[in-house]
Amino acid sequence: MFARTVALVFAAGMAIVVSAGPSFAQSQPLNDALDNAFGSHDNYLAVINSFQAAVKAHDTAAVAAAVRYPIGVKINGKATTIKSASDFTRNYDAIMTSEIADAVINQKLDDLFVNWKGVMFGNGQIWINGICNDSTCKNVDVKVATIQSTADISAPAPSHEMRCGWLTNPTPGNLWLMDKDATWTITSQAEAEGPDADGIDNIPDGDPKQFVDTSHGAGHGYGCACLTVETNARDQRITKVISGKALPLAKCRADKALPKP
Repeated sequence: MFARTVALVFAAGMAIVVSAGPSFAQSQPLNDALDNAFGSHDNYLAVINSFQAAVKAHDTAAVAAAVRYPIGVKINGKATTIKSASDFTRNYDAIMTSEIADAVINQKLDDLFVNWKGVMFGNGQIWINGICNDSTCKNVDVKVATIQSTADISAPAPSHEMRCGWLTNPTPGNLWLMDKDATWTITSQAEAEGPDADGIDNIPDGDPKQFVDTSHGAGHGYGCACLTVETNARDQRITKVISGKALPLAKCRADKALPKP
């Protein structure tokens, strides 16, 4: 159910923080870090530079064009799925809050964090990564994949319950359970708002015939499942997956209390 990102073609687990030279474009160690993590630095450099420039200029259309859709964000504290560039520009200031925009604007590009998940701005407010569009990874789509606040990482004591709904993987590294109460984050590309849930391996494998691909073959989409979990209700995060069971799509489609995935 998880999409194959460019990073997985290369050495998973590699994490590099590069600090060298005043010019990002001329920083050979950074270029090497991107090459080692993703196979090529050119596409990443172009997106990184243009994205930062667009945020600095408050060019909402250019920022929106740099994002991969659909993307999960929080608007006024509520988890929201943004499905298009036009939707993004309409909600621009609520998505690109001052905290997030400042993290991009003030980022020294020589100090960007690079690992197998992508390229990180700030403390994880923005992650950029690429998706292979062919089997050889020669055609790579490099976009902004995560936009999130990192202001509050505290969490109350967990609860323990069964939750059923849409198990959705809309973008690389992001996995949510959408039930009648909330959109619960299980994993996020950056862990700034809390760690990825423990027990990820306890999420059941689904029947490929009961999975809806929303990414034109990139492997992102949704299925239906029940998970026994521990949660952080305030942050709408699943902190631990204890067990789970895959369900037919028809089960979720028949549940009128569920939102559309």
